[in-house]
Amino acid sequence: MFNEIRTLDQQIAALQAQRDALFRAKRKEAVELARTLVQQFQLTPAQVALSSLSRSHAPSKLKRPATFYDPSRGLSWDGTLSGKGRKPNWIKAAMEDGTIEHFRIQVQNANSVV
Repeated sequence: MFNEIRTLDQQIAALQAQRDALFRAKRKEAVELARTLVQQFQLTPAQVALSSLSRSHAPSKLKRPATFYDPSRGLSWDGTLSGKGRKPNWIKAAMEDGTIEHFRIQVQNANSVV
């Protein structure tokens, strides 16, 4: 049962990565089209209602797919081991025990999940 859940979580992570890549590509296309139209029609920010947008707001980050998964407790973590962000206690314990790789989700490519 837990293997099925882990497999589904891995598939979800792979699909999320595929979705994120497609979203970034489509967003880039949209920005290029918007710039072309603004230049072609010599539009001002006020004319396209962009004057109220503030540059101080950072764009929201896309949620990262899970990198580690504990099937016995159904816990996942999307962080890295490089020191960015706090590690959950179960990750810390696995690192101390030397079993961290047991929890790593292996994604070979967007069409194949290990």
